[in-house]
Amino acid sequence: MTLRKAFAVTVTTLALGTSVSSFASEATSYHYGMDLDIAKVVSVDAPTSTQGQTSTATLTYRDSSGQLRAVSYVQPTVLANQN
Repeated sequence: MTLRKAFAVTVTTLALGTSVSSFASEATSYHYGMDLDIAKVVSVDAPTSTQGQTSTATLTYRDSSGQLRAVSYVQPTVLANQN
């Protein structure tokens, strides 16, 4: 692989990664029963949180027509020592 090709691949990868992350900030909020047309999952951004705190995750995906879409949802809390 030449230096020019390696540079082009790097720039393209960075541009695509930036566009996906900026698109994910425009995610629609998920609600129960929502009809999702997921053909391929692109990424899942699920930040870690401390115990007892909820966090919002974002699922970025392509639908059956190839459109890039994102949906955000609240992750349930997990408590370690539940009785």
